[in-house]
Amino acid sequence: MSSETEKAHDAVIIGPASREQSISIKTILKITLPVILSMFSLNLMVFVDRAFVSMYDLGQFAAVVPAGNVGTAISSIFIGIVGFVSTLIAQYYGAGKYPKCASSMWQGVYLSIFFSAVMLLVSPLAVNIFNWMGHTGELLVYERQFFYLIMVSSCVQLFITAFSGLFRGVASTTVIMMVGILSNIFNVLLDWLLIFGKLGFPELGGIWGSGVAIIGSSVLAVIVYMILLGRRGVQVKYEISAQKKWDGALLRKLLRFGFPAGIQAFLGTGYFSLLLLIIGKTGEFPLSASNIAFTIEGVSIFPVWGLGAAIAIIAGQEKGAGRLDNVKRAAKLGLGIGLVFNVLIIFIFNLFPQALISIFGGGEQQDMFLKLMAVTVPLVRLTSLWIVFDTMQIIIGNVLRAAGDTMFMMVIYIVVPILFYIVIPYLFSVVWGLSLIWIWIALVVYSMVMLLLVSVRFLGGKWKRIEVI
Repeated sequence: MSSETEKAHDAVIIGPASREQSISIKTILKITLPVILSMFSLNLMVFVDRAFVSMYDLGQFAAVVPAGNVGTAISSIFIGIVGFVSTLIAQYYGAGKYPKCASSMWQGVYLSIFFSAVMLLVSPLAVNIFNWMGHTGELLVYERQFFYLIMVSSCVQLFITAFSGLFRGVASTTVIMMVGILSNIFNVLLDWLLIFGKLGFPELGGIWGSGVAIIGSSVLAVIVYMILLGRRGVQVKYEISAQKKWDGALLRKLLRFGFPAGIQAFLGTGYFSLLLLIIGKTGEFPLSASNIAFTIEGVSIFPVWGLGAAIAIIAGQEKGAGRLDNVKRAAKLGLGIGLVFNVLIIFIFNLFPQALISIFGGGEQQDMFLKLMAVTVPLVRLTSLWIVFDTMQIIIGNVLRAAGDTMFMMVIYIVVPILFYIVIPYLFSVVWGLSLIWIWIALVVYSMVMLLLVSVRFLGGKWKRIEVI
């Protein structure tokens, strides 16, 4: 490779120059687009993975979702803590303290080693949750197998989170996108080879084939990140090798600010799972309608999460540099971009809800599906309003987290969802027997309340006085 090509490649890896000028829409979109494409790649990989398992054996497919959700919920605590590495790095990068960026990354690696040991130790106890749920027979066997595989893959994911934190913190989201797409393609290939036993590979079946594929693709991602970290430009700018030493002060910062972020990530998964269980108590029909509406919402909201991640990167860098006006500007521009996207969502969800719902088909049960569609249409329309408020609270909340206000975010994510995800839905659906639309109205109100809380917090300015670095 020529020296000119190496310099161009390293320029992509080590991130853009520190911004002294005002934040622009172009800057935000440049960081956002790779994040969205990376998330889209991940969602597509998960879809193909589950489709392959269902094609192999529906009994094993039935075990994948609950086992995957439980494993993800447990590991999200630890991944959320290590994930705060990117915020530390963003602030150090904005302050021009490049060696501290590498040092922060290494503290995340050391935490990943410790957390991996913790997760493997608690797995034999945590796996009993499926017994406590009353599951038996082959379903229980498959769930336990897949849970262990997910926990092992989550250990590898900890290291991915730590290593990718450097690139995320310096706004090199293109690198994260490329590594993510590469590992996801490798995952799908391994799925095909190992689940069905293609090209001479052993036929491991749905559970083991999928689980080994996830672990294998995760290991590939770690290897690629380590290769990228070894590049000359990265080594020189951040002093990667020289910053490997243990730093107790940095580690305490990571735990202090990262622990609330990890709890928030865990609660987000946990409360949503409880909401589905509550809806499921009312019958299969309401649960099917809810799953369709939630799936449409989930696919539609991930560009917002990508935008929120980009705003968080910029806000962290500008906070570290002491340019607080740029933090406010990034938030305002992010809200503007998000609202433009929301106009499109409102237009599609309200004018073409039947087209969206029909994607889920009905097979030979068309009469039942038409009844399902009639119930789901108003849910989809209300979801468009929910997404508007959710977009704004996601962006502002990410700015607060990037500024180090993770304790406040943890507290509101502990308290508020208890009312709107558990108490109210239980009263509405189980106790009073009201229709699903009342739960969706409660979810709209929930997003409004969360938006109000984060807005008041942001405008109050306490985030300006929080010292992270």
